[in-house]
Amino acid sequence: MCFLLAVQLQVTVKAQNSKAAVAAGEEDEFSIVVLPDTQYYTGEKHGGKKEMFFAQTDWIVKNAAAEHVKYVIQLGDISDDGEQFPQQWVYASEAMYRLEKPLPGYPQGIPYGMAVGNHDQTKSQFPVTGVTAQYNKYFGVDHFKGKKWYGGHYGNDNDSHYDLFTAAGIPMIVLYFEYDSYDENIEGLNRWAAGVLEKYSERKAILVSHSIIHFNKTTGTNEKGFPAFSKQGQRVFDRLKSYPNVMMTLCGHVGDNGEGYRQDGYAGNIIKTFLSDYQSRPNGGHGLMRLMTFNRSRDLISVRTFSPYTGEEETDADSHFTLPWLHHTNVARQLDFNNDQLTDIAFFNNGTWKITGQPDVTLGQAGDIAATADYDGDGKTEPAVFRPSEGKFYLPGGKVVTLGKAGDIPVCGDWDGDGFADVAIYRPTTLTWYINGMDSIRFGNKNGIPVPADYDGDGKLDVGIFRTDNSLWQTSLGNIPLQVKHTPGDIPVPADYDGDGKAEMALYRPGTGEWLIDFDAPVKFGQPGDIPVPGNYRKGGKANIAVYRNGKIYLQDGTAINAGDAAVATMVNLPTGVRAVLKM
Repeated sequence: MCFLLAVQLQVTVKAQNSKAAVAAGEEDEFSIVVLPDTQYYTGEKHGGKKEMFFAQTDWIVKNAAAEHVKYVIQLGDISDDGEQFPQQWVYASEAMYRLEKPLPGYPQGIPYGMAVGNHDQTKSQFPVTGVTAQYNKYFGVDHFKGKKWYGGHYGNDNDSHYDLFTAAGIPMIVLYFEYDSYDENIEGLNRWAAGVLEKYSERKAILVSHSIIHFNKTTGTNEKGFPAFSKQGQRVFDRLKSYPNVMMTLCGHVGDNGEGYRQDGYAGNIIKTFLSDYQSRPNGGHGLMRLMTFNRSRDLISVRTFSPYTGEEETDADSHFTLPWLHHTNVARQLDFNNDQLTDIAFFNNGTWKITGQPDVTLGQAGDIAATADYDGDGKTEPAVFRPSEGKFYLPGGKVVTLGKAGDIPVCGDWDGDGFADVAIYRPTTLTWYINGMDSIRFGNKNGIPVPADYDGDGKLDVGIFRTDNSLWQTSLGNIPLQVKHTPGDIPVPADYDGDGKAEMALYRPGTGEWLIDFDAPVKFGQPGDIPVPGNYRKGGKANIAVYRNGKIYLQDGTAINAGDAAVATMVNLPTGVRAVLKM
């Protein structure tokens, strides 16, 4: 069957999956507005004006319906002088109360919450001995207790509190932590937050505190080394990272470069942290704010940074970007070239790439080896090649990385957990792993083939070896290896088959058509001669058991996806272990 028909069939399957992902009547997309430090707007200092704050909330009111705004988060330092100048709080209330006016679809106005920063405390940086009377006068418990989104508070005031809302059918909770630089009450705050997260375990959680991380090490990019946690941020993260409903943290406070991003994995959950603070920019931040748009069916977060006061929009890579939301490239976005959360069928032959639903791409030449991965961190797989004859990787955008030599096996992926794939090779002759920018790792066996995967769910690829002489799995994690009764020809197929964010050790047994995943009972699916091609052919973050047979990919549910008439040896969907065992 021609490749065009294969594309049409695959696109039809993807369209059906997309429709099924969102229940009837539910929105597929929603937005959260983020308002960074407003202290120089309310304080009218350093060129800042109260009208900049007013312009932000006026924009939200005007665009709430069109942008599907479900919630607004203010990041703290509402004022500049705490209790000293009450007029600053009058300006803040004039700005934020605009959100409370009833609108079509918003009977109580647009839900919002506010963090208490160090400039909002008199005796700055102390949540217990500091005073926040002005904050509580305008944004206290009594003001919010009648709002349908208001969840509750910590202690006797509203300095730390939480809100509840639902967006695109997803229940959400936002917890606010008062600024606490000197650990005056961090243990109490963390215990309270832990209890709230347990009570609302079914809700996806966003944690907000004025200070959590510092700004990016390289201005204009979200890569090249994550910023460090602040003291309070580290304490909050360490205490609450084990709650799987925590998906994100937001903060301000650090205005030198104004923007920061890091992600941290724990037990299969990736927690993203975003810093935005523009007070050090001209005119106190000139009204810059953020719109974070969440797309449910594509499982993506898109971030825009702009000022409704000046009309400007920042477009550098740490101001305007897209990231995976809940499912990530190391485990749940295998060969997703178009960011629809589904595995695409791809072939690479002598420099030509044929990818489902996309125009042909020319990259590479005869003798090159496909080295696909998400090199720019946006969730999409990019075509790339390893050229053994030169010991070089050729990446998108003309980037070339020198690494490796003939006989090496490319094992590219996110090895340091920053969301960006790293160039890497395994050298069978010395049993050594070489990862660009990292120390080499000696780990292997003369009968072993590389099976790197994120086995512990921390967002980083782990070194792994499958021995073809005894079907033994070994990883560098130091855990108990998996070994099943050896059958010659066993093929390793590690992937996240249960959607827990961690890859399972798994193998396919061609002679019996059995899949052995972790220590579970074998799953029978396949015929003699089938080739295993697991992938995310269905939405939801789980790898699907699948086999290639006579030009088609068969799934357990009976779906047959036409893979075209290209030679199977050129199919990029074949895992490294499959190629190694089958000598392809």
